[in-house]
Amino acid sequence: MKPVRHALLLTVLLAGGLALASGHPWRDYDNTRGRWIRGVIQSSSFERPHQVIELQETVGARQLWRVVLASPSRMESRGLRASTLVPGLAVRVYVYPAIDIPDEGRALRIDINGQVTELW
Repeated sequence: MKPVRHALLLTVLLAGGLALASGHPWRDYDNTRGRWIRGVIQSSSFERPHQVIELQETVGARQLWRVVLASPSRMESRGLRASTLVPGLAVRVYVYPAIDIPDEGRALRIDINGQVTELW
């Protein structure tokens, strides 16, 4: 009986860890304050399960944003390769700002040279 309990406990713990690793859920972002941010990509990385860019704002506050995009497979299915998002690339992103993390936003769309890609 103990091995079954241990297996069940391990399953529950792993499921909880996977849920935490998936990043912030939509409720952690304020969808009443969405806005466009124009900037230059400083870095781009894959943080399972999303692509993330660090974006230096070039208009307004000129702050550095951490922008959570969609998964690379979702972006590619919409015509945007993650490999396109390189440092130095000027982009505009429409983000919902994070409620609990300053300077973080979840991108709904990205505009690269007039080509807008819907991410979600």
